Amino acid sequence: MSAIKHNTTKVSIRLMSGGHSFSPAQVECMAKEGSALTAELITAKITLVPEVMFDLERIVEYLAFVGIAPAHDEVAVYSPAVDDKVAVMAMAKSCYEKLVAEFGKNITFSSPLIQGHAPKQGALVDLVEDVLYVRIFNGGMLFGEAMRVENDADILFFFEQINKVYNIYNMHVRARGDKERLAKLTKHLFTNIECE
Repeated sequence: MSAIKHNTTKVSIRLMSGGHSFSPAQVECMAKEGSALTAELITAKITLVPEVMFDLERIVEYLAFVGIAPAHDEVAVYSPAVDDKVAVMAMAKSCYEKLVAEFGKNITFSSPLIQGHAPKQGALVDLVEDVLYVRIFNGGMLFGEAMRVENDADILFFFEQINKVYNIYNMHVRARGDKERLAKLTKHLFTNIECE
């Protein structure tokens, strides 16, 4: 009896809130190769649900509960649990249908809001395109939010509001994504910011 060896290639794509970062031809090629796909969604339409409370039948409700229900041309998707939290997100229905048609069940979804090593204390800040992701930790996650930003003033406004509650300016902050823009905007705000 001989063992059958399967070569499964894992690939990742980033789906931007205003479009996507791949061509349909690339997707078809990856699917034909039998690749498993991880799609990172860049969207402010995301909420985190404790893994113990997660119910697949309620994913649309989770988004609606926080005021970001999927639009008529969107669907709700979810990530695998990371640190006992599941990310529930809205994405374009047409894009979702294209990916499912090509990859079937070989798709997982992810978000910058659940990626990266979670520190014991401090904050993680990601700026990707027009979405600002902020997570604050103190023995566990205290705050995790994605905010749509149209300009630098929006970024500064959100940091100011977060600082009023969590005193983020005096924390150790790790910045990712558009680090140069974040560093330039926040050089006089944070006392301890590190760009990864």
